[in-house]
Amino acid sequence: KQKHETSDTISQVITNMIKQTVSLSEYVNHNVPKVNYRARCETMISSQTQLIVSEEIVEYIANDRTLFSSSDYVQKYTKPLDIVLDQELIWPLEVRLFPYM
Repeated sequence: KQKHETSDTISQVITNMIKQTVSLSEYVNHNVPKVNYRARCETMISSQTQLIVSEEIVEYIANDRTLFSSSDYVQKYTKPLDIVLDQELIWPLEVRLFPYM
């Protein structure tokens, strides 16, 4: 197994991977008929290798330390937010701030 080595930044690698994925989806949308779809996609993998994102690139992105790990991502976006409103920090509580209320 080869390691992916590049002088590009991680954001450039991710951008290129997204562009490659979009190109693949456009190719599939325009060139792969719906009849016998699975078999056509399997033959496309061997004939259109420039459109397939390599395993090394995916592994390179997954192992990058500047990005969230998958467990950190799940923890961050499944944990409820802990928000403290400004009015909860004021003591004593302000009463009748506006005379017309």
